[in-house]
Amino acid sequence: MTFGERLRGLREERGISLAELARATSYSKSYLSRVETGRRPGNAALAAACARALGVDPDRLGPPDAPGTGVAGPGNTVAAGSAAPPPPAVPVQLPPAPGVFAGREAALAELDGALSSARARWGEGGPRVWVIDGMGGIGKTALAVRWAHRARDRFPDGVLFSDLAGHGSAGAPREPGEVLDGFLRALGTDTGLIPPGVADRSALLRTLLAERRVLLVLDNAAAPAQVRPLLPGAPGCVVLVTSRTRMAGLVVRDGARRVTLDPLPEEQAVELLRRTLGPERVDADPAAARELVRRCGRLPLALLVAAERALSRPGLTLTRVNEELRSDRTRLHVLAAAADGDSALRVVFSWSYRALAPEPARAFRLLALHPGAALTAESAAALLGTTAGNAGELLDLLADVHLLELEAPERFRFHSLLQVYGRELAESQDPPRDRAAALDRLYDWYRQGADAAGRLLEPGARPAGAAPLPGVRAPVFGGVPDAVAWCEAHLADLLSVIRYAALAGRPPAAWQLPFALWSFFHRRHHRAEWLNAARIAVAAAADSPDPRALTVSLVLLGTAQVHAGRPVEAEIHLRRALERCAADRSDPESECAARNHLAELMLRQGRAAEALELLEPALPLGRTIGHRWAERVTLTNLGDASLRLGRLADAERLLLEALSLRPTGTDHRTEGLALLHLGTVHRALGRLPQAVGCLRRALELHRAAGDRWAQGRTLEQLGHAFAALERPADALPLWQEALDLMTETGDPRAATLTAQLAGARGGRELPPPGAPGLRRWRGSAPGRG
Repeated sequence: MTFGERLRGLREERGISLAELARATSYSKSYLSRVETGRRPGNAALAAACARALGVDPDRLGPPDAPGTGVAGPGNTVAAGSAAPPPPAVPVQLPPAPGVFAGREAALAELDGALSSARARWGEGGPRVWVIDGMGGIGKTALAVRWAHRARDRFPDGVLFSDLAGHGSAGAPREPGEVLDGFLRALGTDTGLIPPGVADRSALLRTLLAERRVLLVLDNAAAPAQVRPLLPGAPGCVVLVTSRTRMAGLVVRDGARRVTLDPLPEEQAVELLRRTLGPERVDADPAAARELVRRCGRLPLALLVAAERALSRPGLTLTRVNEELRSDRTRLHVLAAAADGDSALRVVFSWSYRALAPEPARAFRLLALHPGAALTAESAAALLGTTAGNAGELLDLLADVHLLELEAPERFRFHSLLQVYGRELAESQDPPRDRAAALDRLYDWYRQGADAAGRLLEPGARPAGAAPLPGVRAPVFGGVPDAVAWCEAHLADLLSVIRYAALAGRPPAAWQLPFALWSFFHRRHHRAEWLNAARIAVAAAADSPDPRALTVSLVLLGTAQVHAGRPVEAEIHLRRALERCAADRSDPESECAARNHLAELMLRQGRAAEALELLEPALPLGRTIGHRWAERVTLTNLGDASLRLGRLADAERLLLEALSLRPTGTDHRTEGLALLHLGTVHRALGRLPQAVGCLRRALELHRAAGDRWAQGRTLEQLGHAFAALERPADALPLWQEALDLMTETGDPRAATLTAQLAGARGGRELPPPGAPGLRRWRGSAPGRG
């Protein structure tokens, strides 16, 4: 009787099924069946395991028929005296290399570092596990397969490949045990010798690869736990993992090196189009090709789908493809390969979205409503109606799966196509009231931040809107530098919010936000942005029920035009604002501001007498509204106008009165301008030491305020004071610095100062000094600036 026959007799005698015996011994049912029928030999380890399971003495089974190869249960210890396993096969499982590929030179070069790992011993060389991560459609698999083909000859013992189905249409991610089974078979392991447990299979894989140099490509992984059982222990093996997640666990615990893919640089994206469509078609209209690259967000999959659309319709120009992609509502529909649903952008993105839990899924949808692209924990908290801490955790989670990208520390950004997808989901899954409430909170957060910054930049600034919405936490600034930095960091998104509010029919946000930014615009000289925001404000204010909205917006636009060098338009809008104030006396702040700004324009044009006449009614207005800052501004401008008219005594009196006022908060700018004008008065009266003292203090204040325009004017006047003291060595560097600042800020005095410098350096007599610096209005009134 054979060993198999004795085994079957004992099993049937005790009423144990083959499946029950397989579970008890950790050998597969099919293997045991072949042993019983004599198609496979038994071995000592099998005999011992079966005797234990059947509860008999091993002698009842007798010795195996012949020595063979086996796996000793869960520990995978080869039985003593068994034959050595046959040499494993050399698998080459790589899919074909991508037909079209462009760019990624830096990533390919970095992956070449893995080749040194394949030759290294333990503790030497680079990491043996490499993770290529990035958003869906970014080209992770294409890069991995291309590099694997390029490096294949460096792995003489084979290349193993598995799609782990972490994200896709195939259903749930593949189990590690299933993948191990396939790898073990590919390496020549007999089916009957593959243990059932994941840990045992993982140990057997490590045993088979112990002295081998094999490349394992694990594509589309869902999580580190799915990958870790597949990692070999051999120092000569390399594992290349691709995933939409950052695989932080592999980096931390397994020493993996991460290669994160961003959208292709524009030139590489255009080259991908050239290789897909043909160089003739792309080179015939390079501008359209670049626009197509931008419309596709420089995403390789989107570019390939768009190129296929053009290839399948020979008469379809790239310009026409761009027109089809112009609308956010149809863009993802256009970027769908007709015969392959898995290549449609919307489908590819959905694989990442479907893996989210409910809270981050809602966050993804609502965050996509942001009119801009950048997000911080604070702005996300406003959109989501939660705390900054919770919002930060959600941002990190979405970034981990590349539904958001980390643009800078604590600053996140949507890819344009993912944002379109998120908005589609929000419109289909979130009620209109929820979407509207999220945007209202975002508008309010930005307005509160700009208001808080404005109050720091110019004390006495009037809030742009009503009381803050419940639950919206306004940004808190430690001082002027923090306020300016916040405005600079958020400027692009603030402008996007303003434009979106106007298009969405939300007049309050569309005019209040530009007004709240007045102080920042005036200080930082973002002229184009100021003009655009002010024009939107005027258009939106025309539809606002708030009676002051149009007045303050007209003053804002007129002031922006003053500083942009558009005097005719500026005067039209400022006079129109004054007409509205005359018709409605309920807004003295707006009238005070409009008079000051129009007076500034006149002073710039040499119309000092008109400016003085315009400013005289503004002084009682400033006193009426009870804002010492507004009164101080008006006195400073009156002093400037008197100085220009040669009324030095009046100018000195007005400027000293302005300096005697102490408005709430720090007001370096107005105090600095009053000192600038007073220093010019002292110089004109021959009081040169007093002039130098005033101008030096003015310069300190302007530098503290960050007002580069006023610094240039002050440096110019200080240079004149030193020239009058016959100290040209002190005057020249001041004039040079003043010229640099004037050139930077677009000050028309730059041309005159250039001539003065040339004359001073040539030893010629200097031309008469120019007019003193101009006062620029900023502050609490609706026309502050």
